[in-house]
Amino acid sequence: MIPVGMFVDREFEQGFLNERYNSDRAELIIIYGRRRVGKTRLLQEFVRDKKHLYLMADVSENVLDSFSRVISKKYGFVRFENWDDFFEFLHSIARERVVVVIDEFQYLYRVDKAFPTILQRWWETLKNSKIMLILCGSIISTIYKISLGYGSALYGRKTAELEVKPLKFVEIKNFFPRYSPKELVEVYAVLGGVPRYLEEFDDLADIASNIKSKILNRTSFLYNEPLNLLFEEFKDYSRYFGILNAIAGGATTFSEISSKSKVPQNKLSKYLMTLERIGIAKRIYPVTERKAKRTVYKLSDNFYRFWFRYVYPNRSFLEMDEVDPVLEEIRGDFNAFVGLAFEDIVIEMLSKKYKAGRWWYKDVEIDVVGIRKDEVVFFEVKWRDLSYKEALKILDKLEEKSELVKIDGKRKYGIVARKIREKEKLEGYFVYDLDDLIKS
Repeated sequence: MIPVGMFVDREFEQGFLNERYNSDRAELIIIYGRRRVGKTRLLQEFVRDKKHLYLMADVSENVLDSFSRVISKKYGFVRFENWDDFFEFLHSIARERVVVVIDEFQYLYRVDKAFPTILQRWWETLKNSKIMLILCGSIISTIYKISLGYGSALYGRKTAELEVKPLKFVEIKNFFPRYSPKELVEVYAVLGGVPRYLEEFDDLADIASNIKSKILNRTSFLYNEPLNLLFEEFKDYSRYFGILNAIAGGATTFSEISSKSKVPQNKLSKYLMTLERIGIAKRIYPVTERKAKRTVYKLSDNFYRFWFRYVYPNRSFLEMDEVDPVLEEIRGDFNAFVGLAFEDIVIEMLSKKYKAGRWWYKDVEIDVVGIRKDEVVFFEVKWRDLSYKEALKILDKLEEKSELVKIDGKRKYGIVARKIREKEKLEGYFVYDLDDLIKS
């Protein structure tokens, strides 16, 4: 476990910001991403050694008074009566490079719908200064409306945008230096890569103990987290909740989701696109296809997947502090649950060199297929320990199934498992286990 707020990784994001800082022009940068993903911590780290103003927006009608107080502590007494006063001040201090961060800037739109238009007008002046203005926000649906979507007030004015995404599996090791490779996969399967969630687990305790105290405990931070985020993000959050619950319950096709969630098909597309945009759900189709004829939907966020599978259906028990029966249910099929996340980890790692994804046709499935130029690799992924004979049998079956995949290129085959005994005997195949993945 690392101390809450410790800065971990984000090398790409830091490099992006420093490159923009060192440019010779004014910058208007939109930084966005879901809540708890580490945007604020990233920006705090970035401005630490630079001349800067860090302003936290809120829904108060007196937000300009708040900004005035913060700025007065650095520049002497100022008072902003309106947004023109505020931007005129920013222009006056931007004769030299200065970073101005407005965090949770989407709240300014809630307070004053004219804010994006006022900024749009002022940018015609500020773009000739040395300002680096960073607008950072979490409510992605609102951010798209005011700054990212085509036709929004800031669409043609921003100089760059950056989505801060959850950490990848290989990036979470520093959170849990005491955990084994197996435990790292398990914790990633439960929490995903959101730093604030990862901070909750303690690697002095095992995974089951952390789940019991940090998720199933009705007083814990994570217990109601998905509900809280949906409520904050969406006005009609009950619709989104119903869709997510339907997908978690096994509805994967468009018609199945519509039927189970009671959302009409003519409205469902809008909701699914929004859930994709914020990174909670995604549509997938066989990696060999260019057109999404066989699209299915899944929850792409591991914690939401865990919460809808184990927490929400058992809230009647958990509200009465009857945690042990729920924990036993989790123990009963935890390996199957982790196995799905393990496949995603393999796809993530294979994607460094290949176009990688799943493949299926009718009742035949191949866990992972990687495609590049004239080469195709097929992998089976098993979240269990395998003997040499078991692995070889799985590989033989994989070669048989791959004959159904209509694609050109030299074919190679591989297997990834938790542990493979005598794996060196599997010559001619790609063979990886947990130790190999952790080293990569």
